[in-house]
Formats: sequence, C-alpha cells, structure tokens
Amino acid sequence: MEDLETIKRRVRKLLALSKSPNESEALSALRKANELMAEHRLTRADFTGYVKKSVKSTRRAVEWRTVLANAVERLYATCHFRDADTGSFVFYGEELDVFMSTEMFAYLVKAVDRMAKRNIRGNAKRRYRQSYRAGVASRLWDRMDELGRQCGWRDPAELAERRREISNWVGGQVALSTAVPKQKTGRANMRAWRRGESDADGISLSRQMSGGGTRRIGGC
Repeated sequence: MEDLETIKRRVRKLLALSKSPNESEALSALRKANELMAEHRLTRADFTGYVKKSVKSTRRAVEWRTVLANAVERLYATCHFRDADTGSFVFYGEELDVFMSTEMFAYLVKAVDRMAKRNIRGNAKRRYRQSYRAGVASRLWDRMDELGRQCGWRDPAELAERRREISNWVGGQVALSTAVPKQKTGRANMRAWRRGESDADGISLSRQMSGGGTRRIGGC
C-alpha cells in the first residue's frame, strides 16, 4: 500500500499536468487526479503552495540572461531571482509552470551561446560579444511575447494576477533581483546588437512553447 505522502506527490504531478496546453493530456491528468483525491478523501486545500527549481548560470551577473529570465517568467506565470552567491536563476511557481520556465530558460541560454560562438569571429572584443547576445535576447523577448499571445492557453489577465501572487509570496522569503528591462543601453555596440536581433529568428521556439518532446514531470 502506498502511504499518504506518496499519493499526494502523485496528485500534485497530475494537477500540474492538468494545465498542459495539450488538451487530451490535461483532461486525462485531471481525471486521474480527481479519482485519487476522491479515493483517499483529499481536497484541493491539501495541495496548495509553490515549488522552486534552479538553473545554473555564471557567477558574474549578465544582463542578457536576466532579459531572457524575465521574458520566460512573464510567459509562464512564475517568479525568479538570481542567487548572488552561486549565480543560479531560481524560478518559483506552480509545478508545471516552473518546469516549463526552467526548460525554456536553459534551452534559450544554450541557444544564444551556440549562436554567438558560430557567428562571432574569434578575436572579437567582449563588448561586441555581449552586445550580440543582448540583441539576440531582445528579439527573443519579442518573439516569445508574440507566440504567447498566439498560443493563448491562459488568459493574460490570469497570468498577470498569478505572477503578482507568486511575487508577493516569494518576496516575503527571499530578496528578489531587480528586473532588467528589455532595452538598448549606451554601452552596447549597436552593430552587434542589430546583428543579434536579426540572427535570433533562427532559434526555434515551437517545441519549447508547446511543451512537446519526450521530457515530462516524472513519476505519474
């Protein structure tokens, strides 16, 4: 026989999957969650609260990474902060939202670095390299906003309200990093920035936006 905590873990994962943009997957998960709750006399009140997950990053603060993190949290209704000691980005929110946020953020950071390595000459200065990456991040912000509106599986007002709730909850526990706006700065090499913006259209967002692929929250 499974103990109650094991049952609760299964229900939490099913409830997280019930918010999947895949309608069939979402309905199946919700049905299984309701069956388990009824069988073990559990209610939604037994599953309140948020989870957190970290994505490793550099100890040095890099603005373009924060731009990507801000774009991701807006899309998936999560809240993040940067751990000053480790450099990691920590995302808070409901389980599926945190799962999607961390997957998307990690993917985008790697994609930007790969693109910079491929498209920037080896002897380019650091300012040029960082400006290029910032340009890529700026364009990805716009594309993610556009695709989020097109997908529309959650109402924008609901997303904004959920972000406020999570931000208030997290803010009472940790010191949140200051958000970096998506804007050009006087320090940027504008030639590199514009090239990065143009090249960013070569990064695919479709699989990450839809939650496709084989990776899932395990154990259900």
